[in-house]
Amino acid sequence: MMRIFIADDEEIIRDGIRNCIEKEADRFLFAGEAPDGELALPMLMEMKPDVLITDIRMPFMDGLELARLVRRTMPWMRIVFLSGHDEFEYAQKAVSLQADAYLLKPIDSVKLMCTLEEIDVRIKQEQQQYLSAAQNASRSDRESEVLREHFLNALLSGGATAADAAEQGRKWGLSLAARQYIVCLMRLGSGGQTITQVRALAARAFADQEEVLWFFRGSERLILLIQGEREDEVRERAYEAAQNLRHEIRQFLNLDTLTAIGMPVARISALPEAYRSAKETLWSASACAEGGVFGSTDFEGGAAHGGGFDFTAGGSLADKLRHASYEDVPQLVEAYFGGAAEEDMQSMLYRYYLLMDLLVTAARIAAELDSAEVVPPDDPQAVLKRAATLESTKEYASEVLGQLTRRSFRHQSIRYGGEIQRAKEFIRAQYSDSSLSLHMVAAEVGFSPNHFSTVFSQETGQTFVEYLTQVRLEAAKNLLRQSDSKMSDIAFMVGYGEPHYFSYLFKKHIGVTPRDYRMQTV
Repeated sequence: MMRIFIADDEEIIRDGIRNCIEKEADRFLFAGEAPDGELALPMLMEMKPDVLITDIRMPFMDGLELARLVRRTMPWMRIVFLSGHDEFEYAQKAVSLQADAYLLKPIDSVKLMCTLEEIDVRIKQEQQQYLSAAQNASRSDRESEVLREHFLNALLSGGATAADAAEQGRKWGLSLAARQYIVCLMRLGSGGQTITQVRALAARAFADQEEVLWFFRGSERLILLIQGEREDEVRERAYEAAQNLRHEIRQFLNLDTLTAIGMPVARISALPEAYRSAKETLWSASACAEGGVFGSTDFEGGAAHGGGFDFTAGGSLADKLRHASYEDVPQLVEAYFGGAAEEDMQSMLYRYYLLMDLLVTAARIAAELDSAEVVPPDDPQAVLKRAATLESTKEYASEVLGQLTRRSFRHQSIRYGGEIQRAKEFIRAQYSDSSLSLHMVAAEVGFSPNHFSTVFSQETGQTFVEYLTQVRLEAAKNLLRQSDSKMSDIAFMVGYGEPHYFSYLFKKHIGVTPRDYRMQTV
């Protein structure tokens, strides 16, 4: 179903368009709205609708500037311009931005619906054309693509020198001379048909982007090799490329993907390191998400595996077990036994000591949770037998920790109650700081941002943003009742740097404007 977003500074226009869309709820979905481009852009980045309907002339950021930014970051999005000014200059600029339609105000509901229907038909036709073209690719084209991919995969494996890269790159028409490189690893579903279709979508998405090289590694992994001059440039380009391709795959194939972005490297000979970093990030991300785009920095200072801890880092074993979830068990076991020297792990007695320490600690955590089922073994000989090989040692540890984490799931409120209370207190103390973010609060309570976001929502029934908004608006209501401060001053006092946005949020959540609320409470 085609999702539509509206950006217009006239509330009556937004209401009229929204009503038209909602009347056709079986065909179109109203995705959201904003009164100007500055507010619309972050919402568009988050919601990623199919169509943007935007007024050309708006305060703060006009529709033309909004469209330029959307074209760069979300090139798939269809754009419909609205204008009350029948001027050739505006129409000319709209054409230069590849607008799908240009409608004059006042908006005719029939014309609007016809325009949306035409866009919907074009989207479906393009989907069919691209997928058909992929299936009809010639045999010679496929053979050439296989050889090209073999060369690029050799770069990631360290099987090609920098000199080889330059020579072979020229053969395939690839420019590999850059100051910074970054590798993105996208996990796909299995199936040859899917690969053929994804290949066509990638070719479409990156047709005009020489700095983005894409190729398959095996049957279920797509690699994006991003080049640039600066580290921040390649990071930003990597996120844009990964998000854009993910959207195309979801829209055309109804398939979600998980993408990991590795650390940037400064030499082409370091590409194996960049690839290894992307693999580690994918492994971390797969423990907490089925789809999305994750960077290596998302897991620094505490992995987002659902447990909020980096199990390879320092800290007591008991703390790691207290914060582990069932999905964390494989990583925790690998980190626990993998931290020992390889020659030590050859000793059955050493494995036995490690295993006993793990079991005793797990039993202590179980006792804290009043879960009597997980207890240290009475028979050390039985444990010694399980420690006969490294494989059987890990297997037994996984069984015990799996049992512990499954039974401790119902005690999450006990495990996280203190942290969530501290987070709430920190938010209430710092809400006036306009820079207050989820990352800041997560760091305050010692969680990774992804894990804190998940736990906070589970424990409070609200997202972090919803709770912060609630706290700020309650403070604003008190100020409106108890002071004569100007609306703009109150906006700043409760953490909003933009008074217009504050007024928009206040009316959205409270039901009236701040001015009307003050008048009602006088």
